[in-house]
Amino acid sequence: MYRPIVILGGWLSAPEDYLAMARFLAAPPYRRVVYVTDFGRADWAALRDPDFAPVLDVLARTVALALDETGAERVDLIGHSAGGRIARAYLGHLPLGATTYDGQRYVASLTTLGTAHTTYEVWVRGFASLVNERYPGAFYPHIAYRSVAGASVRGRRLGNLEEILAYRSYAVSFGDGDQIGDGIVPTRACYLEGADNLVLEGARHAPYNAPHTWYGAPAVIPLWFEEVAVPA
Repeated sequence: MYRPIVILGGWLSAPEDYLAMARFLAAPPYRRVVYVTDFGRADWAALRDPDFAPVLDVLARTVALALDETGAERVDLIGHSAGGRIARAYLGHLPLGATTYDGQRYVASLTTLGTAHTTYEVWVRGFASLVNERYPGAFYPHIAYRSVAGASVRGRRLGNLEEILAYRSYAVSFGDGDQIGDGIVPTRACYLEGADNLVLEGARHAPYNAPHTWYGAPAVIPLWFEEVAVPA
C-alpha cells in the first residue's frame, strides 16, 4: 500500500489549479490516492498575518480525512509556494493560538515546491519568522523533507515582460531583483537547511502562466517526485 498524498496550494490559489497534478499522481506509475486541500482564492485573500489558522484548520481536516478513508498511518504532504511554509507550521508540536496541530505525527514526507523559506514579504513576515524560529530547517528527523526550487527566469529591470515581472517580484519580496528564480520566487530563497534541496532548471512557479513547465506539470513532476514515491 502507498501512502495518500495531500496537496496544499499557494497564495491566492484555488483547488482546481492542482487537479491536473492530482490526476497525474493518481495514474500509473504512481497510483496514489490524492487529496487537494479545499481552500480557495477568496479564503487566501481574507488571511491576515500572522493568523493563518483558517488554512491550517482546513489542512488538518484534509489530512485526517485522507488517513480515515485510506487506513494509512501517515501521508505524503506537498506544499506549493506559501503552502510549503504553512505545511511546516502544521507539523509543529507547539500551540499556534488556541490550537496545537502536531502534524508531525501524521506526515511521512514534506515536499515544498517554490516555497520561500527565507522571505521579506511584508504580508507573511510575522508568520514566516515564527515558523523559522520554532522549527528551523528540516526540523523533525523522522520526516523526509525536500525543497524544490526553479531556476528559469533571471530578473531584469529592463528586459522582456517575464523578466521585468520577475525582477519586481524578487525585489519586493526578497530585496534583490537581479537574480535567478522561478519567475516569482528566487532560487536561493527556497533553500531549507537539512532538507534535500533540489534545483530544477527551467521550472516555473505556477500553472496560470506556465502550464507545461511549472512544478506540477506532467513533464516536471517525475523530476522531483520519483525518490519520495515509496511504499508505506
